Amino acid sequence: MLKLRVLSGIPLAALVIGITILGGGWYLAAVGCVFGIAGIEFVHLVARRGHRAFGGLILLWIFLFVFDRYFPQLGLLGPGMSLLLVATLGWALIRFRQGTANAMTGFALTIAGGFYLGWTGSQFIGLRETTHDGLFWTLTVYVAVWSSDSLAYFAGKAFGRTPLIYDVSPRKTWEGYLLAAIGATLITGASMLGWRALGAGPEFEVQHGLIIGLLVSLIGPLGDVGMSMFKRYARAKDSGQLIPGHGGLLDRIDVLMVGGLLGYYYVVFVALCRNGCPPGM
Repeated sequence: MLKLRVLSGIPLAALVIGITILGGGWYLAAVGCVFGIAGIEFVHLVARRGHRAFGGLILLWIFLFVFDRYFPQLGLLGPGMSLLLVATLGWALIRFRQGTANAMTGFALTIAGGFYLGWTGSQFIGLRETTHDGLFWTLTVYVAVWSSDSLAYFAGKAFGRTPLIYDVSPRKTWEGYLLAAIGATLITGASMLGWRALGAGPEFEVQHGLIIGLLVSLIGPLGDVGMSMFKRYARAKDSGQLIPGHGGLLDRIDVLMVGGLLGYYYVVFVALCRNGCPPGM
């Protein structure tokens, strides 16, 4: 299983980095595609317990958040959310009149899934488009998430003894969690030196990398544990079977979603705005 995870994980990571470097429309399309597929996986996941989330509307919620973050000048978010709220309510009413007893649950799950995936996905657009160095800030979040995830896995297998949250994710341990936090913090801090060598600006200071690494490694696993909670409720091992050895896209981006939120707001409000925000931020 480990060999399969590595063989599928390395090309996937290379593809993600390549598209992130390209940026622009390619990156927008990739983020929309990834979070759109995750939305479909969410629909199938809740369906295992007999709940009917409205897949088409979830996709519209996701695309609205992502598209608006790339084209904020269009002002689509407010009107779009208003229309989608009405549409989601209308669809729930139609389903209820057709005899769907849990139509109200479908209404709530559609909004919750669309908002959670769409809002977190939009932060990656915001991070990549923040400044001309948005590429390096985005890569910093990748480094923090991937190093934390990998170190937690290997440290947990080697030294793990004390369950972190046994009833939700029995394989996670305090030892793996804390060792991963230390390692990811140092690795992310060191990555800032690499970005500076590649031409990043003076704002890429080691302390910013250390703090991003610490925040992501300590709080980011909430996304993983939260997804484990959803899967346990749905009585599913994985959210899908799209990626060999890893499961579905939701299984791969659960920590990234929380990490992207943390990274974006730290970069915007601390790293770039401590002496006054640049125009347009």
